[in-house]
Amino acid sequence: MRIFLAIPFSPHPGFSSNLWKANLHDSLVAMGHDVVLWKEDLLPLYDLDPDAPGTVPVRDAFGGRFVAAVENAHRQRPLDLVLTYFSDSHVLPSVVDTVRERVPVLNFFCNNVHQFHLVRRIAPRFSFCLVPEREALASYRAAGARPVFFPMAANPAVYRPLGLPQTLDVAFAGQRYADRARGLLALREGGIDAHAFGMGWPFARPGEPTPPGVQGSGLGPIGEAARLLAAALRGRNPFLAVRDRLAWRTLCARHPASLHGPVADDEYVALFSRSRISLGFLLVGDTHRTRRPLRQVRLREFEGPMAGAFYVTEWFEELAEHYEIGREIVCYRSHEELVDLCRYYLAHPDERERIRRSGHERARRDHTWQRRFENLFESLRREGVPSRP
Repeated sequence: MRIFLAIPFSPHPGFSSNLWKANLHDSLVAMGHDVVLWKEDLLPLYDLDPDAPGTVPVRDAFGGRFVAAVENAHRQRPLDLVLTYFSDSHVLPSVVDTVRERVPVLNFFCNNVHQFHLVRRIAPRFSFCLVPEREALASYRAAGARPVFFPMAANPAVYRPLGLPQTLDVAFAGQRYADRARGLLALREGGIDAHAFGMGWPFARPGEPTPPGVQGSGLGPIGEAARLLAAALRGRNPFLAVRDRLAWRTLCARHPASLHGPVADDEYVALFSRSRISLGFLLVGDTHRTRRPLRQVRLREFEGPMAGAFYVTEWFEELAEHYEIGREIVCYRSHEELVDLCRYYLAHPDERERIRRSGHERARRDHTWQRRFENLFESLRREGVPSRP
């Protein structure tokens, strides 16, 4: 098939990465598809408020360039599909309608469990929406969209065992938010040499200045009280917010050498080989401070095992659709259990190795992007998409 692909260059504006190209584009090319990769970066528009007046001219200009790029590619040789990674801040529904008149349009969007509102307006206009979170399918249907369950995966050409010396006991690579600082602190205070890499983790070392954010919000007692009250009115537990902040300060004060900045793509993959245990967290946003904490399966749940990691992540029912828990990956239900599991498996390398191998084999067999696309395209063919033979 000939596919027009519009995806962000990096998952975060704070660092450079080819994550989505390596996963989506490169997998489609390896399958033999003719992929037209749009060279425009989608990332800056995600931070725009779809309802803000200032968004209108930026979105209109972006939409115009998108339509022109699709039409140009279609003139050169007819397209079979357009695959985008758009939110409401990228295009108006009418733009999707314009492109859909020429060729079926699929939209892939992540973090729908707590951010579906960012794509609610345009979702019904796509031919199909690719949804990686099973829990979010109902939101799409309620909005009048046609969702297809399309779980995350990993590209084995990128995420593979590297045979490096294991110099780290426990490592996590990802942004700092939710209760991740508390999890890392529990490990460090439990005597486990755990490290975190990513946005929001400070660079401080003993003898260096205190990392930014450790001293508090800078709002003063009254301002801080007002901020906590506002959070409580939004349904957030202010006591858990204080607990998170205290854990963060303690972590920075006692264990600064375990905190690292973001790593490049190749080093991210290498961390899975360099670590005896690779760690995952599944909570989204600050929902752990509410009565209904939200979780979702992430890319890391497939990247880690695909790269040959012994993977320990938070328990979530949906994970059982992808792995045999306890045999292919290990899951924890509390930070206390996380500490106990890490202690146990660090002391039992043979058991750790058996689970690591099983998880790696399962990921390579069932959780590649090529497998995901094969299943997707088979489903679309039953729906008559694409229409060209």
